[in-house]
Amino acid sequence: MMMRKITQIVCSAISFFVVAAYVASTPAYSQTNVNLWHTIPTETEKFFVEQLMPEFSKKHVDCNIVIRNLGVEDPSIIRTGLAASGADKPNMWWMASSETGSYVEADVLADVDGWLNAHPDIKNNIIPSLLELSSYQGKVQSLPWMTNDTAMWINVDAFEKAGVPIPSQDPETTWTWEEFADAVKKVSNDNMKGYLVSIGGGWDFWLFHAWYAAAGGDATQIPQLDSPAALKAVNFMRGLVDSGVTLFSEPNRGWDAAPWYAGKVAIMTNGPWNFPTLSTFKDFKFTVVPFPRDVKPATNLGGNQLFIGKSDDPKVDACAFAFAEYMLTDAFQVAFQKQSGNLPVTTSASTGAEYQEHVKAYPFLAGFVNQIPYGVARQPIPTFNEISTVFSTAWDDVMVNKKGVEERFKAAQEEAAQFLN
Repeated sequence: MMMRKITQIVCSAISFFVVAAYVASTPAYSQTNVNLWHTIPTETEKFFVEQLMPEFSKKHVDCNIVIRNLGVEDPSIIRTGLAASGADKPNMWWMASSETGSYVEADVLADVDGWLNAHPDIKNNIIPSLLELSSYQGKVQSLPWMTNDTAMWINVDAFEKAGVPIPSQDPETTWTWEEFADAVKKVSNDNMKGYLVSIGGGWDFWLFHAWYAAAGGDATQIPQLDSPAALKAVNFMRGLVDSGVTLFSEPNRGWDAAPWYAGKVAIMTNGPWNFPTLSTFKDFKFTVVPFPRDVKPATNLGGNQLFIGKSDDPKVDACAFAFAEYMLTDAFQVAFQKQSGNLPVTTSASTGAEYQEHVKAYPFLAGFVNQIPYGVARQPIPTFNEISTVFSTAWDDVMVNKKGVEERFKAAQEEAAQFLN
């Protein structure tokens, strides 16, 4: 823990000096300071500050974006900053969309919906599923900075050895649930299990959104845990676990790809933020394909949003929305996502020649990119984390402790309902 704190302090210090050096090199204008708080990883932040921000500053000499790296993505830090007074509070911040409901309740957000409606060319270029992710109570409340999803990482060597065909990267024609289950069983052997099942919290509920939506669940609401779609998805995974062809993740580490890299499991669900490792990985042949489809294709959307705070200063508003407009340009989106390993949020950037050349150079990326239009988002309600905990406890009871699916998830829904009233 002490080492983590020291690392965060060092990273923050590096960020400060990078930003300070950048600001010092700009001409002396009468500028409006706009504070941007974020948790962008250090290498990507360095690229952002040194390669992308100079273009913005050249066009907007009256705006000074003061960049602060918080080191760790903790919503409470943002809430504390917003409650403060004075010039140091955040005017813009980078955070997951799941926090939206809390910000709306606190009435701290600028009118992003009105700004987008006044700029229909910008609004229409944002991928529709990401506009939905950015919305709450019928209005767009924030802007997608970058997006990601999860898809199935496939050990191609294991599939070929077992005689299993590689599924299509087209979500409409990729494998079905039945074909997925068949593949998991066929590639499993004494040395390698078929699929990594997440346990222990957090990650499992996010992944569940994709299975739930694919089974026909209403993804516009928080998942109803005792609905036919939910029970179908849980029973499907329980069946694979009972067949002995899966491997459990370490508790609360469903995102950890170590078992897949080590060849202990042939398939796992993970995201494009691992691009720096995947782009150089040579231990075995691999690819990435969409989630299996049932009633329809689906994946779970993630990423981080640009939230813009309310301000009484029109100059702060003007600079904040000028930055938002720049962030949504093709030049910014393609450059930032190629460096960070995430995915563009606009149609023009994701389908443009430069990004498509990037996908062509790294074909596994198509497994992530092709799914984005089918993505479903975590609902941005203030009690999302509490409901996630309810789900994870029930999930572990069913998968690990072998409790009955219907009875356990009926009880989970009753518990979750308390957080929705």
